[in-house]
Amino acid sequence: MFKNLVVHPQQVQRAHLAGCAAAKQGKFVEFYQAFWEKSFAPYAAARDGSKLSEEAIMSWAPSVGLDAGKLKADMDSQDCQGRLAGDAQELSKFQVNSTPTFFINGIHVGGALPKEGFKQVIDERLKIAEASGVSAAEYYDKEVLAKGVPQFRSKAEAGPGH
Repeated sequence: MFKNLVVHPQQVQRAHLAGCAAAKQGKFVEFYQAFWEKSFAPYAAARDGSKLSEEAIMSWAPSVGLDAGKLKADMDSQDCQGRLAGDAQELSKFQVNSTPTFFINGIHVGGALPKEGFKQVIDERLKIAEASGVSAAEYYDKEVLAKGVPQFRSKAEAGPGH
């Protein structure tokens, strides 16, 4: 699942809107990969903010099969602006306030971990899942979603008295 968390809006708000707009053309993955290669990498190399600009994105958007005019129109649409606002609201419910953020069978992992750290969390969660007696096909729904961490459930989802 992908959700937008706009950490530095002054630099990347338009890029997030462009990602939404690219998805409307069925090209989100292509956009996302190209953004990291053609905009973010050059920005990171020289700290040149212009590489993250709408103009920079529009300069390479056609190379990944995007209609630049439609991209711009969709970026300015209420739909894409609402998508970003909705993503922010949803992420705040789960206390996501940094990137990267991962959830591994209900465990919140905020920030980057070395490979061994991920392996440790995954191995621990796998042992719990295997010991539960619930089939792998049903585990996520029956154990992670149904029981979930109470702080991540709304009062309506938690039921009476929670």
